[in-house]
Amino acid sequence: MHKHFAKLLEKARNASGALDEAALDRLVMAELNSARREVALQNRRIATALDSTGHAISIYDRHQKLVYCNDKYLALYRLPKRLGRRGTSFEDILKGRIAANSHVGDDLEHYVSERVSLVDDGEPSTEVHTLNSGEIVSITHQPLTDGGWVSTHKDITEFSRLQAELGHRAYHDALTGLPNRHLLQQRIAECLAEAAGLGSFALLLIDLDGFKAINDTLGHGAGDQVLREVAMRLETTTGAAGMVARMGGDEFAVVMEIGATARDAQALALRLAEAGKRPFVIDGQPASIGFSIGVAVAPGDGSTGEQLLKNADLALYAEKHGRRGSYSFFEPSMDKARRDKRQLERDLGLALERGEFELYYQPILNLRTQAFSGFEALLRWHHRIEGSISPARFIPVAEETGLIVPIGEWVLREAIAEASKWPPKLRIAINVSSVQFQRGNVVATIMNALGASGLAPERVEIEITESVFFDNSTANLDALRQLHALGLKIALDDFGTGFSAMSYLLSYPFDKIKIDGSFVRALENAAGAQTIVRAIAEIGHGMGITTTAEGIETAAQLRNVHAAGYNEAQGFLIARPMPASQVRKMLDGEDDRMPFAPMVQRAAG
Repeated sequence: MHKHFAKLLEKARNASGALDEAALDRLVMAELNSARREVALQNRRIATALDSTGHAISIYDRHQKLVYCNDKYLALYRLPKRLGRRGTSFEDILKGRIAANSHVGDDLEHYVSERVSLVDDGEPSTEVHTLNSGEIVSITHQPLTDGGWVSTHKDITEFSRLQAELGHRAYHDALTGLPNRHLLQQRIAECLAEAAGLGSFALLLIDLDGFKAINDTLGHGAGDQVLREVAMRLETTTGAAGMVARMGGDEFAVVMEIGATARDAQALALRLAEAGKRPFVIDGQPASIGFSIGVAVAPGDGSTGEQLLKNADLALYAEKHGRRGSYSFFEPSMDKARRDKRQLERDLGLALERGEFELYYQPILNLRTQAFSGFEALLRWHHRIEGSISPARFIPVAEETGLIVPIGEWVLREAIAEASKWPPKLRIAINVSSVQFQRGNVVATIMNALGASGLAPERVEIEITESVFFDNSTANLDALRQLHALGLKIALDDFGTGFSAMSYLLSYPFDKIKIDGSFVRALENAAGAQTIVRAIAEIGHGMGITTTAEGIETAAQLRNVHAAGYNEAQGFLIARPMPASQVRKMLDGEDDRMPFAPMVQRAAG
């Protein structure tokens, strides 16, 4: 600084060496103007940098006077330009926000003192406020060394709404809007804790009689219509007596409030059974559906949620295989279901040895090319006495007993061997249970199958659900990373149905997410479903992950997921699961039974 001033003095001297004060004044003014221009330029650069963050910014000095705010700040709080001038007091700006209905409450003094206290602490802080106008704003305060502060204001209204919607979806059924199994189990646990030594409450499980016939004859659209109507009837009939939930499929539940006795449960069961007897109207046609109800009363029929659910289910089983259309209370003698389950376990243990399993393959459609990108392997059990047994019935038993490990190993070997016979462009998707990761050696099984078949690893997709992350998650993640390193693709199945699905996307680099079919079915009826479906597609695109929509049964559903930006689709509209022999015929051009192709092209195109 001294050297620079000395140079100015030197320049201001005349030919005789005397100081020319007028010249010095001009030089000093020139320097000041240059400095002002530099400061103005720096301020513009800083303002541009702050604006580029996309957030509203405000800066105050230690006297609570405005130093700077950007246009986004004024727009967020709907403030006039005059309040954005340097030197405006924090209090005046807050008054302007109150006048614009864009503040939190109207206690000005408390708000100012609270902010000053935060700054005095000297630590950064973040808070979330809902403004009087309804917007939700996240505000981060960064104290400055001179006593002022910088505030960053983010409008998170849409993010919060979507987060709340996803949270709601995690605990509510997409089709009916009722609480789902997760929330039901929570409520049962709460009631058990509250009722300990103080009273009783009842659990009613409701299953629909004749529902399968409606699904089979009139289609899943009609079935969904019935399920929504059932949900409304159950809620209307139950009222304040308890919480209605959908367990899944055509099974519902009611948890009665604390203090409900067996007599109260009987009275409600009678009302519910009567509600089920009223005709349902489907597309203008009456349809008959009844309610079978199983009742368990705590604490006598169960001191844990698992026990209470099991005993209510036994009562329901007795009702379904007895009178139907009415109710049964749990009795200790109701062990037939247990015996049947044990028999199923024994038969399941022998099914592999007897060769009763077969793999079917369902095509997966690439919505851009309108060509098949691969097939999903689906397990079928042809019981020697009972005939075809639904996977929904035997897979849970296989997982519970650990039989899923040898069965799953057979599926992996069989599916990989079959896929090696297909054209190189086609992939095979194979479901792997969390139990297989916990009790088996999935990586070794797959490596051996690939070696034996010669199939390229990148043609194999391993489909998992979020249950893989529940137990022994570190070891399971290690196994997934090993498979990924080998070149296999990893897909997260049933995305959107679990509470923590988003966090799993961040913890592991998935190649694909498959949206659950319940969201697809809800697209045509539930207002919020379209937002969720599009959001999941955007998440996938943003993370470079392939998105697949399952359960496509109508052309409208296909159009919706295509418009939402999904990469792939799968469902009965495209093709039903088929045995390996039919797949080979189709790929060889010998099978012309593909009447869905023109429909797919019209819907997706």
